[in-house]
Amino acid sequence: MTCFDGTLPVRPFHPDGFVGTLSADGQEVKVAALACDEGRVVVLSLVGFDTSVGAALATLWSNTEVTFAPGISWQDEWRGPDRLTRLSTGYKQPTARLEGTREVHGLALVKTAHLTEGILNPVDLPEPEREPEPAPAQPGDPIRPPRKAPLPRYLLGNWEEATPHRHSFLGHLYALHLVFLHRHAAHPEWVDAWADALWQHGLARNLIVPLPALGMRAWKLSGELFHWSELVSAGVRAGWLPWR
Repeated sequence: MTCFDGTLPVRPFHPDGFVGTLSADGQEVKVAALACDEGRVVVLSLVGFDTSVGAALATLWSNTEVTFAPGISWQDEWRGPDRLTRLSTGYKQPTARLEGTREVHGLALVKTAHLTEGILNPVDLPEPEREPEPAPAQPGDPIRPPRKAPLPRYLLGNWEEATPHRHSFLGHLYALHLVFLHRHAAHPEWVDAWADALWQHGLARNLIVPLPALGMRAWKLSGELFHWSELVSAGVRAGWLPWR
């Protein structure tokens, strides 16, 4: 029995209605779903007139704050700020016209939350830690650039479900080049065992962190391959990750 109850597809809206409104450039649009990481937009699902949705997204892309007001029935649910900005990474921005209306549905989705993008264009493997300098640096020595921290990945799920879909979770780990040892013809259930164990231990080690969200669920996954690899090594040694 797996701990994952998530289903596909992920729906960026709540079936009971809108979760709030967004104000930008003197215009207001309806928010169908929202997820943030420290006030920075991970997912933003908007409904409104084409020009209003475009103005709201253009304001966000210009690194200008936009104002979010949760709906009355959602104020106790919202744990994020009321002023939102963009992440420094790229976004996907699909837009579709809503049949039978004059409105459109616009979606802003950070690329590290897009599973296909991650699988087709995985991050580079991290460089190994360099050996310490044999002697203290001297004036005139070349300056070693600091190690660039890997970008986190963002995992999405439906509002009424406590966890994402198992394949969504494993897909993001595949995009990180994490080595899996669960393939065995006689034990197809090992895939579920690995997914469940990595999810539970990842939450315990803060490699997976739930994010403030409305209308959908969102989690931040550490992009540190070394930390995930250490978790797999610990699980294999301790026996809670079955393998052969």
